[in-house]
Amino acid sequence: MTLDLTGPPRPWPHALVRRFGAAHDRALDRADCWATPPAEGDPELLERLAGLFGAPPGRTVVTGGVRQFAGSWAGRTRTALAERPGFADIGQVLAGTATVRALPWDELPGAARSCPEPVTVWVTSPYRNPDGRSLDTAGRTALAELARAGHQVVVNQVYQWYAPPEELPPGCWGTTSLAKLCGGGSRLGWATVPDGDTALPALRGSGPATTWQRAWAGFLDRTTLASLHHACIEPTLEARRAFTDRVGDLLGWEFPGGGMSLSLYWHGAAEDRVMAEFAEQEVRVGPGSAFDGQPGSVRLAFTGVDTAEATRAAGPGGRRAGRAARPRAPPPPRRPGPRPGPPGSRPAPPGR
Repeated sequence: MTLDLTGPPRPWPHALVRRFGAAHDRALDRADCWATPPAEGDPELLERLAGLFGAPPGRTVVTGGVRQFAGSWAGRTRTALAERPGFADIGQVLAGTATVRALPWDELPGAARSCPEPVTVWVTSPYRNPDGRSLDTAGRTALAELARAGHQVVVNQVYQWYAPPEELPPGCWGTTSLAKLCGGGSRLGWATVPDGDTALPALRGSGPATTWQRAWAGFLDRTTLASLHHACIEPTLEARRAFTDRVGDLLGWEFPGGGMSLSLYWHGAAEDRVMAEFAEQEVRVGPGSAFDGQPGSVRLAFTGVDTAEATRAAGPGGRRAGRAARPRAPPPPRRPGPRPGPPGSRPAPPGR
């Protein structure tokens, strides 16, 4: 059986599916179910987001997700600095109305300061896809300083479900969604507007249909969130841990960071060849190019496997990868600026 490490959504328990269906039916039963939702979002959903996730009243706007937010953001500035690696589609969306430069985290502050006018700076934290890195204190401080200088800083928190709660750096925009908790088809997210700023005209009124917003408002509560976390998040974290522990035993590599994914790359190797090395061992992995990764990189996501399958993927796949080539670590980050954690894989210290 081929193991899928490309990141398919983890299915919900049947009880949750039935519960969502009931919430959706209740939303449809209301006489105004097809009314146009308010510009910032349905009041019931906004109240639910505030109570469950601390989404600040008056500064929260319901959206269709992170990609839709990026489309609404396009044109905010004439230059956009996007993180590398990161989800390549975001840069493509922003490029419709701006000049986009993809840079590592540590190069973003200097690049922004060198521009003669405010720019957009786009980063993802916590647990960025593909490499599972999060901003450290110095990185968060650097982003806040850019925001104070007038730059438009966006922090994509879509992987927050895998991490402890993390506040936005002061002055930064936030965007997130339910996609990595409930599945990409949920098509429900929200944006957080910085203090003293106002929602973009293109962002207002861009949320899903009233019925869809109310269905989620009626479905989400702390019990539901606990069930989703138990069914969809915890198995993914356990599978990633099983994989990294096994590869560590086999090859002595360490994998800092966390979340649902990790990245590996081989200096001088072609992406299709690296993917073929895994495919020969009946393991499917994602292309690093989808995340603006370096040549020869692949992304492994653990939403579609359990711990036993992840351990199996690490065994023959890890040995094969170890014989093919050893991942080369990128150079250490430069200061100042948002700094990623250690490389996606590195040799363990002596004594491991």
